[in-house]
Amino acid sequence: MKRIVTGFWLAIALAGCTNQQAAQTQQQVSHETAQSFKAVNGALQKIDAKDAALKVRVTAAVAAQAGANVFRVGTDVRAGVVTLSGTVPDNQVEQTVVRAATGVPGVKRVDNRLRLQ
Repeated sequence: MKRIVTGFWLAIALAGCTNQQAAQTQQQVSHETAQSFKAVNGALQKIDAKDAALKVRVTAAVAAQAGANVFRVGTDVRAGVVTLSGTVPDNQVEQTVVRAATGVPGVKRVDNRLRLQ
């Protein structure tokens, strides 16, 4: 969809241009598009597949805990270190969520940044 929209606006921009201006505009758009693709590709390369899979398992373990609202508890995983953030209703649920995350195979450490609601 973005290519269609970009192509549409490029066509409008080029319609009133001289050949030289059109070539310069097209070259600039191509350069900006290439930079965008490089940025996205670089971000995707930084995502570790093991961490992504671990995040799914930790999120599932947290969701299985009574009293834990998975929509209010965020998980982030970097190099096997899980960071829990968000809110929980009480200390008991907080401890349960932390224990559940700690018990997932592959978790090296859990940083608890949960807050009581």
